Amino acid sequence: MGTIDRKEIAPLAGEAKARALVEIRNKFRGESRADQATRLREALRVYPVSTFEARRYLDIMHPAGRVQELRESGNQIDTLRVSEESDVGRPHRIAVYVLRNESRA
Repeated sequence: MGTIDRKEIAPLAGEAKARALVEIRNKFRGESRADQATRLREALRVYPVSTFEARRYLDIMHPAGRVQELRESGNQIDTLRVSEESDVGRPHRIAVYVLRNESRA
């Protein structure tokens, strides 16, 4: 777990990434933990995903729990720490998750 500049890991951050994450949310509907984990896995296949992005665009209220479940299923997911402002402008240290290797099970 290291510190990294957000621009290095999210070159497509911004509106295009937000639209893509919302498309994933709309494609993989449902509120169960399994549904949320599916949305997160699909998003991680394409982008690194922050805690804020998972909540805001993928409708996953506990991203760390879903990441843990994906790891327990054999997926290799790195956690990076970045500083980012919340919607109200307060700085927070949050996680950015990066899928390194996907389980084929």
